[in-house]
Amino acid sequence: MLAVSIVLLIQALYCNADDILLLAPSVHSLQTLLSACQAKLRQLDLVINANKSVCVRIGPRCYSKCASLVTSDGKYLVWVVTVRYL
Repeated sequence: MLAVSIVLLIQALYCNADDILLLAPSVHSLQTLLSACQAKLRQLDLVINANKSVCVRIGPRCYSKCASLVTSDGKYLVWVVTVRYL
């Protein structure tokens, strides 16, 4: 299994097969990383499926409400408290 990781400042992008995990210390940083990732994917004729993508917060503030992330095509990513990886 081949895994690729790129670390930019405190943000991280982990790729494995057709899955991408974006890690960032703030919602703003995550939105910036998402936008950069989408720009690169667009160059490769790939897109992020907003219907299958979610955001999750980890830590003591995981239940706090926060700003929504928006994809380049205007779709919102929902915030969840649990994730399922198949």
